[in-house]
This record gives sequence, structure tokens and C-alpha cells, in this order.
Amino acid sequence: MIGDVIEDIIVLAPSERKTNTDNPSTIKATPGGSGANFAVWLASLGVKTELVARLGKQDKQRLEQYFHSVNVTPRLETDEEKETGKIVVLVEGNARTFFTDRAANLKLEAKDIDLSDSHLLYVSGYSVLSLGETKTQQLIQAAKNQGLLVAIDPGSTSFIESFGVGNFLKAIRGADIIFPNQEEYLLLGAEKLTQHFPEVVVTKGELGAELVGKAKVQAVRVQALDPTGAGDAFAAKYIAERLSGSGGVEALEFANDFAALAVTKPGGQPS
Repeated sequence: MIGDVIEDIIVLAPSERKTNTDNPSTIKATPGGSGANFAVWLASLGVKTELVARLGKQDKQRLEQYFHSVNVTPRLETDEEKETGKIVVLVEGNARTFFTDRAANLKLEAKDIDLSDSHLLYVSGYSVLSLGETKTQQLIQAAKNQGLLVAIDPGSTSFIESFGVGNFLKAIRGADIIFPNQEEYLLLGAEKLTQHFPEVVVTKGELGAELVGKAKVQAVRVQALDPTGAGDAFAAKYIAERLSGSGGVEALEFANDFAALAVTKPGGQPS
């Protein structure tokens, strides 16, 4: 697993926001980052998981201890200058607004990856932006040469637009599975995705999810508290099912049910 480690600050705003005054809310600081979220969810499902990421040197020991405590093996690069990334997530009903400082994640190198004992390479789209097209392609091709399944989470429409849609698609070519949300699916292009990736799994929030060309499932109705990390939980369950031998349609159904549980608590990782 290659992806960001972020310190999440989750702001749950129960009422309409008012400017220039106090807004009563619930605020919780939790470990986060799309890559870290996926890794922790996957490990919670009993899958041996390693996380390659970059953070500020002052946080290495603390976060290594945390990842070991949740059964994730950390392969953490340290940055001498930049701090660990941070994000403020403003949750207003089913809408989320992100204020992101990727910080040390921007300089991820991922140069000492050992894929020899792996079955899957999962790359967060945020890391593609750090690694660039050439390095990402080298990693994907190395994984494919060793017979690994390769999965991509696009990550963010705004970052993809800055990187360039064409450049992003070139960087991730050769992957087996891609997990766009509805907005990313439209941005990257439905036709291009289905042409170049064998499994395109689209998450649609309240509208459920779809394995494009094969199956759709309706969202499970729950009392949603915070949708942060639901897509990472979905992808983790889908991957766990595929690695255990389930077909895509069956994995879609299990992942949809599993992600519903993730939105019933604050934060992007299992507690």
C-alpha cells in the first residue's frame, strides 16, 4: 500500500454554518489519510498489510507505534523539513469540505519497496501526484511482472485536474482495478476507464455503488454520522474479498454493506 499519512481534524457541524461568529460543533482529531485509512481497514479484515508513506521526523515513532497497534506494518520515510500532513474535514450532513496540507507527503519517494512477498499493490491517487508518471509506472510494471494485482484509488478531482487528466491516466495505466467516486469517474472519462481497466468500481454515496458493466447495488440505509473514509473502507473490503477468491459482483455487495458501517462513526479508520 502506497499512500498519504494525514492527521485528520474532523469538524461535525450539526447546523447551518454562520460566518463571523461561533458555530457549535463536535471536533475530533484522528489518524487519517486515504492511504493510511485503506491500510488500517484492510488490516482489520485480517489481510497482512504494509504501508509506504512519508511524514515529519518528529512523528515517526508515535505513528509507527500506532500502525503496529492496528496490525499495519509501517514503511515510513521521514522528512527533515516538512511536517506530517494535516487536513481539516468539515462535515455538514452528507457534504464534506476538505482543507488540505499534504506537507511531507508531497516528497514521497517510495524507493525501497519490496514486492516479493506481496499479492497486491494498492496506490492512492494522492501518491501518484507526488511520485509522478514515470515512478508510478515503474512501480506498477514491477508489480505486474511479479504477478501482483494492482489497484488504484484516484483520490481527488481537484488534484487530478491540477496534475492533468491525461497525465494521471498515463501514470496509472496497467492497473487491474480502479475505485473512482462518481465525480472522479466523470472527470477521468467513463469510456477511457472501461477501456483501460478490467474492473471499474464506482462509489456513489447515497446512490450505492457499481461494478461498471456488471452490477449495481443500492446504498444501505444507516444513521450516517461522518462519511470520511467510507470509500477507503469500501475499497478495503472489496480487495479483501477479491484476494480471498470472491468474484467482482460478490465483492461489490460485501463492500457496499461494509462501507455502510464506516459512516456511523467519526473518523476515517476503524475504532
